[in-house]
Amino acid sequence: MTPSMDVLLVGAVVALYLQDATLLLHYDEVALTRTSRGWRASTGGIEARDRRVFVPDFFRPAQPLFRSSWLSDPAHASTRTRTFHFVDALSVFARPLRLLWLCLFVGLPLLLWRRPDPLWLLTLTGMVYGITAWLCVGVWRFRRVLEIGERDALTLAFELLCCPPHALNVVRRLSLRRGLNEDAVDAVRRLLPADTVARAGEQMEQRLSYALALRGDDAVLLRARNRLEELR
Repeated sequence: MTPSMDVLLVGAVVALYLQDATLLLHYDEVALTRTSRGWRASTGGIEARDRRVFVPDFFRPAQPLFRSSWLSDPAHASTRTRTFHFVDALSVFARPLRLLWLCLFVGLPLLLWRRPDPLWLLTLTGMVYGITAWLCVGVWRFRRVLEIGERDALTLAFELLCCPPHALNVVRRLSLRRGLNEDAVDAVRRLLPADTVARAGEQMEQRLSYALALRGDDAVLLRARNRLEELR
């Protein structure tokens, strides 16, 4: 049985959103998410071509997302004291992102199911692009605190307007672009609550064991193992 065009349209919107949001983490990488209750760390889930798939929270596109490696040299890490100012600046996108999410994943399916009238669909399309333009204006206005140049801001705005489902990931794109500029061990120890640090360390040690099985007693990996013991 062939799915209807309405189902395919909604499925395409969901697929575009998830395709842009999903990360493929290397064995030495950790995904760090800023939630309403603090920070959360993950080394991913399902294995895919020697990487782990990490899918952010589908329902909360406004959560900043960073990736960090525990193989980077902490001596050369340049922790920025403006990290929290950067995260706070991203909060300006929270309201338009909630509205855009509701339009794409609540309004669109309901309209296609109950009232597939061209005028209503045109109105919804106008709302979607209006909210996307709102996000683009925010990127331009706050480009300095977001540490993004004029050319990059215009490029990002063009990409978001071309694909509104990708616009849902504007906060994730900006945070991943900037990064934390510190290795994962320091980031986990600094950002995570004390009761979750050890759990995050165990996840990283599992990935380290995988790397040691492939590469043997590599000096860099052995040094990383000593650093991971600090999280116990």
